[in-house]
Amino acid sequence: MKKLFAMSMALVMSMAMFAGCGGGGGAGGAEEGLKGEVYDTGSMSALVPEGWLAIPVMDMWAEEADAKDPFQLQICKGAESEWDILTCPYLQIIYYDAGTDMMKPTKDWYGDAADLEPIVIGETTWEGFTGTSMDKPLTVLFTGEAGGDQYQVTMWTEGSEESISVEDAEVLAILESIKPSA
Repeated sequence: MKKLFAMSMALVMSMAMFAGCGGGGGAGGAEEGLKGEVYDTGSMSALVPEGWLAIPVMDMWAEEADAKDPFQLQICKGAESEWDILTCPYLQIIYYDAGTDMMKPTKDWYGDAADLEPIVIGETTWEGFTGTSMDKPLTVLFTGEAGGDQYQVTMWTEGSEESISVEDAEVLAILESIKPSA
């Protein structure tokens, strides 16, 4: 079990690269007064609230050594560097454009899995479930239809000093902000 956890963490660390917030200036959010920056991967964008860090995901299939995956982004609460993803709660966002159908996540792969009631944020309805992976709690959300834009968000809800939930204003603002790049 420890070897599996160490291998999983090594994979996460190898996918996490240089951090930073790019894109347009400040953004509001679902909650009045919520501040942050919009981070654009080139394929999608999402709000990164103040106190959170955008961590691009390495494109392990690209020929270039430091290529970033434009269809994935990690947003980590309380992080100061990409290494903090190991100790801070975070969201991993995966975007499937109209040409790529998402295989809907299954709760069968997780311990203590339980369906969530659909969550409506703005004009988007998210389906999902909670569960555990290697004894770590998570929430998996997904939205969209085949042939259109689809998203999967995996929330690692607990860190060593803080936690997040789908009810948090910052998390709701991130979810509401996710969209394809212009």
